[in-house]
Amino acid sequence: MLNLTNSFYRCLKPACENLTHKILPSLAFSQLSCRSAICSSVYDQRSSFNPFIHNSQQCRLLANKRKRFRSKKPFANTNADITVKSMGDSFQPSLNHVSYGGQFDVLSEDESQSWIQLNNSASTANDNRSIRREIPPNFRIWEPVGKWSNTYDGNSFKFKVVSYNVLAQCLLESYPHLYKNCYPHDLKWHVRASRLYTEILHLEPDILCLQEVQASHLSSFYSKFEEMGYYGVFKQKTGHRKDGCAIYFKRSMFNLEDHLNVEFYQPELPMLNRDNVGIALRLSPRNPRAAPAPFVIATTHLQYHPKRTDLRLAQIQLFLAEIDRFAYYNDGKQAGYYPIILTGDLNSPPNSAIVQLLGKGHVCAAPFRDDSDWSRIGVTDNCQHLSVYLSRQRGLTADTSMLKIFNSEHNKGYLPASESADGTEKYGAMFNSGVLTHSLRFASVYGQHKPDGAPEATTFQNCWLTVDYIYFSRCSTLRLLERLRLPTEEECMKMGPLPNHVYGSDHLALAALFEIKPPNSNL
Repeated sequence: MLNLTNSFYRCLKPACENLTHKILPSLAFSQLSCRSAICSSVYDQRSSFNPFIHNSQQCRLLANKRKRFRSKKPFANTNADITVKSMGDSFQPSLNHVSYGGQFDVLSEDESQSWIQLNNSASTANDNRSIRREIPPNFRIWEPVGKWSNTYDGNSFKFKVVSYNVLAQCLLESYPHLYKNCYPHDLKWHVRASRLYTEILHLEPDILCLQEVQASHLSSFYSKFEEMGYYGVFKQKTGHRKDGCAIYFKRSMFNLEDHLNVEFYQPELPMLNRDNVGIALRLSPRNPRAAPAPFVIATTHLQYHPKRTDLRLAQIQLFLAEIDRFAYYNDGKQAGYYPIILTGDLNSPPNSAIVQLLGKGHVCAAPFRDDSDWSRIGVTDNCQHLSVYLSRQRGLTADTSMLKIFNSEHNKGYLPASESADGTEKYGAMFNSGVLTHSLRFASVYGQHKPDGAPEATTFQNCWLTVDYIYFSRCSTLRLLERLRLPTEEECMKMGPLPNHVYGSDHLALAALFEIKPPNSNL
């Protein structure tokens, strides 16, 4: 059972024995937290709630009574008022913030029924949030992609990838207006954590890519996956942000060859002024009968703001440049890219410039550019570092000390534009042309539309739409076998708002089964 020291909404902390019958009715509306599973003094007198919830006039009287009570006896342990801001604004939770968490045990659904009963007693009969909508029977099922044989091949290596924006609790509590149609019980962290944990275990991922992972929950919740045999790599957003991205993989199936942290905040480029990040790992499968090719798994969470396509396009350009550098190999006999799987919450619909760039390999970027000079960070319109490109042209190994991008974790590799001497001015045509391209040859796991034309959806942003993706390299050594079905917009509307009584996040998980073989094998 979760042992919180602060409440979910207002962090009120009265002692149970000090509560009088005059304020007991307000507990049903204030979501107070107690140190026991259920405050017995409240639960035993739940019948006293009934006279206060029959009509709107009595509810207003109750609100006035609570207001007078607060004015007479303010609590010393209340948090500062939450200010509703856009998702792009800065956020700094207070030291008392419940999202700072602490050790907790995942609450089972059976154990949570008492809380459901208590919250139901406080809900009015016409409150639509208390209606538990039925999930369609074929909502999330595995579906094959193309034709493939299920027979075992000693040279092949199959693995399952799950990508999931798990909704950081600190963001949920900072922007409550986004979840006003959700049932309050479904927004509590210990309830959501249980459902996230159950869902992820049910999906049985070999590699788990997560976005909006709250740093303060790493040791209290996400460490449970490490106890199960996963190894995790986490990168927190820069600045004062309290969440980030993480990748967990089964140690019994993969060896970690290298990892890469990418920070999208770049002091030398005005457009890149946000704290989003991305991470990438190079993994080699453990297969005693064969030696499948190493591959790169990457994830990111691009900036949320419906009108900032320019910023997201700049972020993905930088991320692709880093993946291009990280996934490239030259063993003296052959040169090319390791297979790549790119996942994440791109906050971009299927018709966006970001999705066009990833899927088609090129996009017109002129409408989304300002006067920022990309030569200042050395990232070309081909989504490559100029220094890396020149090294490959000369047959040399790229020297990371020549990179111009900033990374707070290893500033030694950062070369400010004013101090660079790589002759960037000679290659001016490779920057700021208004057209972006890349050479990574991606295909999407999902088609964004059903065969009948119905659009798929992964989350709700004023409407149901797709913003989460899994891309993979179109190459001879990597093949997509199955994918976890995404629902249609119509099915999501029937399901109702997220998080709900089944799913613990405001996004739906994506999952795919891949097969990889050695470079000299044919899929």
